[in-house]
Amino acid sequence: MKSNVNGVNYYYEWLSGYQADRSTLVCFHGFTGSSQTFVSVFQEMTDFNILVIDLIGHGKTDCYVHPYRYQIDCLCQDIALLTKQLGIEYFVLLGYSMGARAALVFTYLYPQKVQQLILESGSPGLESATARLRRKQSDEYLASFIMSHPIDDFVNKWEKLPLFDSQKRLTLHVQKAIRQERLAQQSFGLACSLWFMGTGVQPSLWQELHNIHVPILLIVGALDPKFQQIAIEMKEKQPNLTIEIVDDVGHCVHLEKPSTFEKIIYSFLAKFV
Repeated sequence: MKSNVNGVNYYYEWLSGYQADRSTLVCFHGFTGSSQTFVSVFQEMTDFNILVIDLIGHGKTDCYVHPYRYQIDCLCQDIALLTKQLGIEYFVLLGYSMGARAALVFTYLYPQKVQQLILESGSPGLESATARLRRKQSDEYLASFIMSHPIDDFVNKWEKLPLFDSQKRLTLHVQKAIRQERLAQQSFGLACSLWFMGTGVQPSLWQELHNIHVPILLIVGALDPKFQQIAIEMKEKQPNLTIEIVDDVGHCVHLEKPSTFEKIIYSFLAKFV
């Protein structure tokens, strides 16, 4: 289904159907992904409405819009309006990687709409201006590569990142599905996501973590040391944050161990029923 928000047609899907008497879990995918990344994950959480959304520039959501529409605060405003259109006053919010950054910013901007926040391999951005500048330059280089090469060349380059090494152990069927999801993206959408919503241009929320008062669960893979360290540092800023480290998986926990991922989320949310 699609809904027009501020001139952008957003694709969304209810994985479990919608019932007014159930709580809603809204899911944000990562860079090069789409809402479909969560389809195989939620098999047992039948007492929740599962709403998955293609973020701007990804999947079936519009990408050929003004580049400024990709700014993370604009995306968050769109999601606030989209959920209002759908009659969802408040919800649980889950984000993976890029989607986790967006979910954290959304919660900071719209705390009244988020009941609990679940971050998978997420961060509050980069704390120092120097680090942000270096990452901005790196993202701009990658965006330029995307715009000047066939999408296959970019996906081949992206899949070789050490961050995704553990995904090579997935079944060939799953690996093929992930690759097809990446190949289905539009170059313009991916480039704009890097230029205007990348880690290098996202405002840092490190100093604001203590002002986020909703319960937060941060899920990271045991084979992803970078994001484990980020999780530890986040907990130092926000002691109420809960960290769950999943054995023998890397950056994308929900694809590498979907049933474990679902059980962790269900167990976390059961505390608030």
